[in-house]
Amino acid sequence: MKKIITTVILAAVVVSCNKSGGSLGTVDKLENNDQKAGYAYGMNIGEQVMGYSESLKEDSLNYDELQKGLNDYLSGNVKTRDSYTSGMQIGKTIQDFLKMQKLEGVVDQKYIVQGLMDVLKKKKDPLFAKDSIDTFMRQYMQDNVTKIQTTNKEKGTKFLEEKKKDSKVKATESGLLYEVVTEGTGAMPTENSIVEVNYTGKTADGKEFDASKKGEPAKFPLRNVIAGWKEGLQLMKIGSKYKFYIPSELAYGEYGDQSGKIGPNEVLVFDVELISAEDAPAQSQQQPQLTPEQMQQLQQQMQAQGQ
Repeated sequence: MKKIITTVILAAVVVSCNKSGGSLGTVDKLENNDQKAGYAYGMNIGEQVMGYSESLKEDSLNYDELQKGLNDYLSGNVKTRDSYTSGMQIGKTIQDFLKMQKLEGVVDQKYIVQGLMDVLKKKKDPLFAKDSIDTFMRQYMQDNVTKIQTTNKEKGTKFLEEKKKDSKVKATESGLLYEVVTEGTGAMPTENSIVEVNYTGKTADGKEFDASKKGEPAKFPLRNVIAGWKEGLQLMKIGSKYKFYIPSELAYGEYGDQSGKIGPNEVLVFDVELISAEDAPAQSQQQPQLTPEQMQQLQQQMQAQGQ
């Protein structure tokens, strides 16, 4: 199992200012698991920051100034003073973590800050037992994933059922839905083709997560993309424009992609224009089929290159 808590990596910064830090509000009790998760996550970061600070010896971090930079970042008051850069870096780490784990608006940032600072200031009676953090967070994160999986599955099923009512939308046996926007007249690709496409990818709620660059079509082996693309593009003729409605089982499945852009059980919508298709070299056709994990990693690499 991958480590759930994100590791904080700080640049070697000397913090010498003695002004006291800001605050998102003092926490004196934890009333639910979301608050406990925030505080426990903050404690985990605090332990890592403390270890880093102690390694600097005489150049150790000023925790009050670090807290001010942290609070300013989380409050949107971003500045560039070197004296609290470390706190701002931690603030970014926290926001990235909440965004990737779909916990924005669920875990209040003030509990994270409180847990972090209680560790750094060596509070005698923290609100959460240190030896319970890992066990609690593993369970909390698993419960959170399960909740998102259930919610997205229900929303996705409803979305696809509504699309099936549209006379312009067709369905395949696998569950892929597609709509012909423009029908081309060229050849159709095969699983062994290298295709060139213009595309835009969105979630069912309309949020764009990926797209080819304007004037620069993406080019890749068809056999190495998600199942919905592999099947859908083989329905198209060169010059066609289709819209795909791809169920999660033909996309990134019950856990989503590693970047966090696509959530668990998320239905994807793609506008695709097939520019060209050519047979892959014989050698590449003879290569063994990639595993689903390898296919996902390759797809993510191609997406990153196209950004």
